[in-house]
Amino acid sequence: DYVNEDVYWKYCRNYDYSDCPIYKGDSSGGCYLTSACVYAKGLSDDCYELQTLRNYRDGWLKSSEEGKRLIEQYYKIAPKIVSSINETKDSKSVYEMIYEKMVKPCVSFIEKNEFKKALDLYSEMTLKLEKEYC
Repeated sequence: DYVNEDVYWKYCRNYDYSDCPIYKGDSSGGCYLTSACVYAKGLSDDCYELQTLRNYRDGWLKSSEEGKRLIEQYYKIAPKIVSSINETKDSKSVYEMIYEKMVKPCVSFIEKNEFKKALDLYSEMTLKLEKEYC
């Protein structure tokens, strides 16, 4: 949502995200969940995993004040995390770890309607990423 179509097609689609001006540290964007799916796993931006996470965010998570606060916090911190990860030599392996240890399990919890477990895992992993990359 923060990248216009021209920038996406020119810099981001099927590109090493370190070449993309949005993911080079521009505070206007950067989502490590999307990066984990698209960059590390080669999935599309509308893949099942991201659609599931977005529906969870826009439904269950947004329905509470705590959820709204966490969403707001994510949009502030995620671009910093993405920028820092992208500056590492092993960024792809970091995103693969995020996919395996965060995206896949959270999607599994959501599929089972274990929304609180998804939230707990998300919060734990985000805190670890923040400590390591911010």
